[in-house]
Amino acid sequence: MSKLYIIGTGLAPDLITLRAIEALKSVKSVFIEQYTGLLMLNENIKEILKDKEVRRLSRRDLEDLGGKEIFDSLKDGDVAILVPGDPLVATTHTSIIVEAYKRGYKVEVVPGISIIPNALTMAGLMIYKMGKPVTLVYPKEGIIYDYPYDVIKDNDSRNLHTVLLLELDMERNVIMKVNEAVNILFMMEDIRKEGVVKPTRKGVAVAALGSKNQIICFNTLENLKKLPINEIPQTLIITSPKLHFMEEEMLKVMNNEYCKPLK
Repeated sequence: MSKLYIIGTGLAPDLITLRAIEALKSVKSVFIEQYTGLLMLNENIKEILKDKEVRRLSRRDLEDLGGKEIFDSLKDGDVAILVPGDPLVATTHTSIIVEAYKRGYKVEVVPGISIIPNALTMAGLMIYKMGKPVTLVYPKEGIIYDYPYDVIKDNDSRNLHTVLLLELDMERNVIMKVNEAVNILFMMEDIRKEGVVKPTRKGVAVAALGSKNQIICFNTLENLKKLPINEIPQTLIITSPKLHFMEEEMLKVMNNEYCKPLK
């Protein structure tokens, strides 16, 4: 039986692993999925793909059609799905794995460097203090989805950090930035009025993590909102109410080093 590889490409073009490269070389067909994140390929990978059957996957291909194209290709040889970051951080891909096993195919997941936990640790925050992460989305038809407010509040009660994954859908060209995220949090605060995300609350803006242009800025939410951050993708971390002294030191160091372009 053919084999399905689900390959994480990491956070930046030069962070793809050797195992991922070897797996790519071995397959007949490659599917590129980038609606769950921003996928960038370096020249070496593009060279490998030149001799492959390469197709792009849409959300509909995976979620509505059950990966029909993928399973059709598996009848003719090994297949790889290229996924931004780490392939199993997005739950979308687990259904394909389950279905592949049910059909008798071999499956190998090749991990990639992901925004979780690296956004947290690269900023200088302790992994032991990572609370539940949550996705922040744009208001839809005037309705603000305020579940992230409850997650931050709950994490705060245990002195944990909250990683906010900002809405990103490459198919619809939806890429939320930190300044927009902060505005949405302030809208939630105006509604809830519980003092969870006040302008003086501290946070970390992370952009283009892992790239040579990465941005890591620690400041109040009000000040983070004013920063002209254009690099993508972006993530916002709401730091715990009380920081460990080593976290405070590391945040200063990382801010001085990686927020310099914005000062």
